[in-house]
Amino acid sequence: MNQPVEEALVNMVRAVTPSLEKVPAEYRAELEALEELGDEELWQVLRSRPAQAQQRRVDRLLDRNQRGELTDRERRALGALRADGDRRMLRRSYAALLLKFRGHRVPNVEDI
Repeated sequence: MNQPVEEALVNMVRAVTPSLEKVPAEYRAELEALEELGDEELWQVLRSRPAQAQQRRVDRLLDRNQRGELTDRERRALGALRADGDRRMLRRSYAALLLKFRGHRVPNVEDI
């Protein structure tokens, strides 16, 4: 390796540490805040689900969208709900990654 042991260790740790380098800037601060949470709080993020009423609304709007019956207002609402769901999934996935990095056995996010 032709480098001091300390430098090699630092490089190895950097290589396995979760990175937000490729995450869009608009999400980075929120994900970086997860890094400060304790394990139990990360498990709570990982287990989080949308409210039942919100999920029912998404389901109804998706159904109306498939039938081509969405109004412009409903289309905007569906877009906002989808963006919120994507953000939640990103948070859940990063919480799972952090927990795994901390040595926990983590099931697939879809299985939780």
